[in-house]
Amino acid sequence: MCISNSDWISLGSAIATLLGVGVALYASWQQMKKMNNQLVIQQFSDYTKRYQEIILHFPENINEQTFDFSKDTDKNKTMRYMRAYFDLSFEEWHLNQRKLIDAKTWTVWEGGIKTALSKTAFINAWLEIKKDTGYGQEFEQFINASLPTNQNLTNHSSGTPNGAP
Repeated sequence: MCISNSDWISLGSAIATLLGVGVALYASWQQMKKMNNQLVIQQFSDYTKRYQEIILHFPENINEQTFDFSKDTDKNKTMRYMRAYFDLSFEEWHLNQRKLIDAKTWTVWEGGIKTALSKTAFINAWLEIKKDTGYGQEFEQFINASLPTNQNLTNHSSGTPNGAP
């Protein structure tokens, strides 16, 4: 059986078309990767901006272990921003639970939450906020487990962490 010139031309056209489709698919895949990366950057940037907006409204001494809400001249404002902080933390945790963020982003956010929860002000704010705000048992367990080991909650009714005066 002999292949005619028109058969060779048809075969060449089919191969060229297949290669063209392959190149188009590869280009589309590359474009989708770039778009996905851009969305990840945008999401991270949006959450970072929200975080910065919250912490800029905290008193300068909020991170000191001796911080005392009773000595805060604007406790209500500070607590509003503490609520915003825990709301933001809940959103980040929820995105992680639904696998809507990558593991590296969650590691950064989780580390920030744990660092905040090592501070007296954040511990005391959490104890106050959880009295009237429900985030769900799983998130509350995550926060409670993120507290320093000597601060794990033992007395839920009084709102006093173990070892606190």
